[in-house]
Amino acid sequence: MGTGVQNVAMPLFILDLTGSGTVMGTFMIITMAPTLILYPVAGVIGDRVNRKQIMAWMDIARGVVILFLALLASRNLITIPLLFGAQFVISLMTALFGPATMAMLPDIVEEEDLTRANSVLGSINSLSLIVGPALGGIIYGFGGIKAAFLINGISFLGSGTSELFIRYEQKTRRLEKVQEVIHDIKEGLSFIRTHRGLLTLLIFGLVFNFFVNPMFSVLAPYVLRVVIQFSAEQFGIVTTSFMAGMLIGNLIIGTLLAKAKIEKMLNRGLIFSVGFMFIFAGLIFPQTIETLGYASWAMFFAISITYIFMGVSLAFVNTPLDVELQKLTPTEFRARVFSVTEVILQGVVPLGYGIIGIALDMVPAHRVALTALLILAVVTLLFVLKYSKELFKEFEHKKENTLST
Repeated sequence: MGTGVQNVAMPLFILDLTGSGTVMGTFMIITMAPTLILYPVAGVIGDRVNRKQIMAWMDIARGVVILFLALLASRNLITIPLLFGAQFVISLMTALFGPATMAMLPDIVEEEDLTRANSVLGSINSLSLIVGPALGGIIYGFGGIKAAFLINGISFLGSGTSELFIRYEQKTRRLEKVQEVIHDIKEGLSFIRTHRGLLTLLIFGLVFNFFVNPMFSVLAPYVLRVVIQFSAEQFGIVTTSFMAGMLIGNLIIGTLLAKAKIEKMLNRGLIFSVGFMFIFAGLIFPQTIETLGYASWAMFFAISITYIFMGVSLAFVNTPLDVELQKLTPTEFRARVFSVTEVILQGVVPLGYGIIGIALDMVPAHRVALTALLILAVVTLLFVLKYSKELFKEFEHKKENTLST
């Protein structure tokens, strides 16, 4: 919930301070770039060092940094360069946290329960991020960025302390030479290379994320806050509606579709998510904004409902992919494979942030959105119609070989 509060407050603070899409895009690059650079090494560390200890101490350390930002904000000492520097440090710790956390779940859950476990975990995360952003807009409106930092810093300390009580056993190997890091990263890359279907999926995911992530993280906050001029509270609730959709999607998967075919879930999720993104693009056209009345209740409800359906659709994309990767990857190098996968999936996203941010300062937002979505629609249809079936046949074949081995 603390993360949800800060994730809403930070774009609001940056846009209120600068009003610039370029600065917003730069902030998102700084948020992601260190994570991507460190992720392969973080995967090696996640396989060599106890994952529970990594989780706990990275959370506690992030809490300390964010509370320091709260102190600076209380004295009106926060500047954009300082904020960027702190975010860089936080992103480095997030990079260490991510692969270790992702690799733990299949070790504490039976394989037949992985789909349900991922949907439950996704539901809990979504619920936290429903409450967080809803509070984030309100907290920022009343207490500013200082209150958001204070709440998130305390939440990280609480999270890290609670993680010390997780019961988790892991066989670890000491890292003695730098060459071992390179060797371990190569092992992760080798696993991906020998699974051609996985490589195809990751290339598609890279293109999909290149357009989708900047749409939600740069373009949408800019449009909702600067163009449509939603209040901080309205912005927070709209962000919350997306997470509500993710929650609904994961609940459907966990209760009704736990045994359903991964391929069907993924393909339908992709098609519907792109479709609802086109609806969002239509809502931010100047003619639509004029008709519905900028930050009116009509515009607010139209965008919120669209966000809910986009969230449901993307839950049907994310959860099936997580399950398939967890089933396919042995635990002894799971963190490495997940970290390399994450780098591939997110590798060009910072470039997308930069391009979208600059474009928003030069071209109307609705044209930027429509252009990106037309390219995304072509790539998605190509994947669903041409590559999807072959891909999952290979997944099943490789999985059978792995299990028999």
